[in-house]
Amino acid sequence: MLELTTVRRERVLPEEALGGVDVGIGASVTLREVVASGSVPSRYVIVEAADFFGIRQAEALEDILQVEAGSVVDRGSPLAVRKNKRLLSPVAGVVAYTGEGRIIIQEEPQEVTLEAGLEGQVVSLVQDNRGVVIEASGALLQGVWGNQRRVIGVLRLEPEDGLETIAGDEINVEYRGAIVITRRPLKETSLLIMADQSLAGVIAPSMEADLIERALQAEGAIMLTEGFGTMRMSHAIWSTLANFTGRQGTLDAVLPNRWEARRPEVMINVGRSGGRAAHPNPDLTLQVGTQVRLTRPPNAGQVGKVIHLPKPPYLLDNGLRVRCAQIELVTGERVMVPLVNLEVFGR
Repeated sequence: MLELTTVRRERVLPEEALGGVDVGIGASVTLREVVASGSVPSRYVIVEAADFFGIRQAEALEDILQVEAGSVVDRGSPLAVRKNKRLLSPVAGVVAYTGEGRIIIQEEPQEVTLEAGLEGQVVSLVQDNRGVVIEASGALLQGVWGNQRRVIGVLRLEPEDGLETIAGDEINVEYRGAIVITRRPLKETSLLIMADQSLAGVIAPSMEADLIERALQAEGAIMLTEGFGTMRMSHAIWSTLANFTGRQGTLDAVLPNRWEARRPEVMINVGRSGGRAAHPNPDLTLQVGTQVRLTRPPNAGQVGKVIHLPKPPYLLDNGLRVRCAQIELVTGERVMVPLVNLEVFGR
């Protein structure tokens, strides 16, 4: 959680896409500027035409065909007609082959455009000119889980009575296309409102694990800042995000996996007066005075600062002896926390 930093982020075309970058090194880009484009090769659909009509001799199909190789068809277009029976195309595309009792259709390729998602500068190209690295400055907040969606929208705080009060017969113009911040756990009704009100995304503290499949199917982006369960958003995160309401941000709700170091995050481009924002330091060491976030119950999500780092292992209530740090929470309470259960802000 950094209110002003400089980051570098890759924007790369999907592996199956054919295409390249549309900007050069040194180019300044805006949030919605297209930096790379291409197309995803389409699949082939095999239509068993002879079986459909009950024709035993495949050659007899030629007499009733309405298309030939190279014909452009829409979904529902007639491919073959015999008396009152019509064979309709299951997809839109181009007929690639007819013969042996079959019709093979190649679907229309899917066009792919890749937006910058950041206001910054292209500093390098990656993967044989299939993507770019963009350097940008702004506020950065990383979460713990995302539903693999990326959106751009204006940050809005939820209504005072909660996300559910946005519901209504008409779409609320203030929240349409916005990234809504809620301090309450997400519920099933929250996901319904997200779809009904056309929210671009939601930043929430937590949700029950049985909503994961529903969240992965949502069109908008969802990022959790605390984890799974019924935890509320910490005051530190809420107040930081509240400072940037009304600003446009990029919510990259990456789905965490063990093969990548990426985390879901929201980046808000902010103007800076004089000087260059520093890059995050990935090698911060834990020391007295360091601001930390606790990641495990009973104080999961709370923040505080290190006030003591005892050298010998500390005996926990469960009988384990592990290296710990004494943390003073924002409430004034002091607790001993295993080092593995701490996150350093800015890391």
